[in-house]
Amino acid sequence: MSSTLLRLGLYLVIATLALLVLSSSFENTKLGEMVTTSLLQSLFILSGLLIVVGVVARIFARTAGKSMSKNRCAVCGTPIPHGAIYCRPHLRGMLEREDRKTHSTRIR
Repeated sequence: MSSTLLRLGLYLVIATLALLVLSSSFENTKLGEMVTTSLLQSLFILSGLLIVVGVVARIFARTAGKSMSKNRCAVCGTPIPHGAIYCRPHLRGMLEREDRKTHSTRIR
């Protein structure tokens, strides 16, 4: 959502600048009369607010994501220590299966 707000704000700035150039180029036409300075100021203010809200939303999303994320077991979803993939019982089961796979041959 934050990236959408930032993009919308930046696109609105670009559109407002294009309208400013067009209105200054064609001052004596209908386009020049339709695009007033108060309209351009309002568009610039709106685009600035969208950019600020997008930045604030991005900051809040990053801080909320860091505090809420916990490591969880890939199989059952129970909380596990940092750096682990599986909880203790599932890790033991995985290791036993791998041990059976690799050590199933007869020793000579």
